[in-house]
Amino acid sequence: MHSKIILAVIFTASLILQGCNTKQKQQSMPFDTNAITELADSYGIPSIQLTVYNGSDEYSSLLSGSDKTIERNGNEVFQAASLGKVLFSYIVMRLVDEGKMDLDTPVCEYTDIDRFVDKQMASKLTARIILSHTSGLYNWAYSPTRDEWATSPIGFHFDVDLCYGYSGEAFAFLQRAAEAVTGMTLNELAAKYIFEPFDMPLSSYEWRSEYDNLAVEGYDREGNAKGRWESIKPNCAYTLRTTSKELMNFLVHAVLKGDGLSKETHKMWLTPRSHAIRFKDDPHRDCDDNMYWGLGIGIKVSFDSNGNPVPEQYWHWGDNDYWKSLFVVDPSRNLVMNYMTNSAKGHDICDEVCLQTMGTAYDIQAWIGNKDDL
Repeated sequence: MHSKIILAVIFTASLILQGCNTKQKQQSMPFDTNAITELADSYGIPSIQLTVYNGSDEYSSLLSGSDKTIERNGNEVFQAASLGKVLFSYIVMRLVDEGKMDLDTPVCEYTDIDRFVDKQMASKLTARIILSHTSGLYNWAYSPTRDEWATSPIGFHFDVDLCYGYSGEAFAFLQRAAEAVTGMTLNELAAKYIFEPFDMPLSSYEWRSEYDNLAVEGYDREGNAKGRWESIKPNCAYTLRTTSKELMNFLVHAVLKGDGLSKETHKMWLTPRSHAIRFKDDPHRDCDDNMYWGLGIGIKVSFDSNGNPVPEQYWHWGDNDYWKSLFVVDPSRNLVMNYMTNSAKGHDICDEVCLQTMGTAYDIQAWIGNKDDL
């Protein structure tokens, strides 16, 4: 991976939000493609998909890297990891709008709490608390890729709703509740509320036969291939697979425009609820000051004259060890960026990619540098 990378760049501006039959139009790139490809080259990243939306009818996309195992036609499917939490939070908000779930009803009224060691504490968990990452749970009770995870005991790291503490385990618990109240699987829910209405035909929380040819392998920091993880079971917290362009459809329509949600629910989804200080007792970091969490999505804020947080940008990162991803939504500029990589080095370029495409780094790279999977 330290030898010179032969870069193959495919630029298209052909994906129209309402379909792909509209005549293509020429459009200047809102970012320096050479700078991005040179960045991937310098870090030895095998493959990067990057898409930018700047309010036009078309997306600006880039695909580059040295990985010869893929065809580079824009349909390569990446693990989006924790970006799946954001899509799932949208599903929950849809169910709230439909009256099938309530944000403040204890989740134990929808599904069992058998795995929890402290059932009294578990009975306090609500969708609002879980989505804002104040559940008090560890990130995972046990490695979710292992069969033992499904029956492993779940313990608490903090008291419920005491402070921010990122938890995939809590999201998986809420997933079981959503499946129980609807009688649908996670992927069926995603197809109904997201994949079909937002034109995401290659996206899935579970392995599909098409992925035999489309899913990219992950690579460690030394450039060793680590497989594709075909056998992981559907989990809203980390098993989403998609493409950069398909993810952009969701970000533009759901996050930026609020399609499918009532105005009140869309606003509630994107309202800061918890101050995302990782962890409660850690030394102060400047990058924590403006980081908050809404109901399933990160929020970079400013503060009004009364000291109340005001949303500026919405964002989330994905990290499945050998697949790293990121998106940023800036509603004030009608600007959205997301990128996906199949490299353990994929977050080393967060700041530079944001600078190249959004004009600022947002302190994201510093914030995600702290591990929270205790």
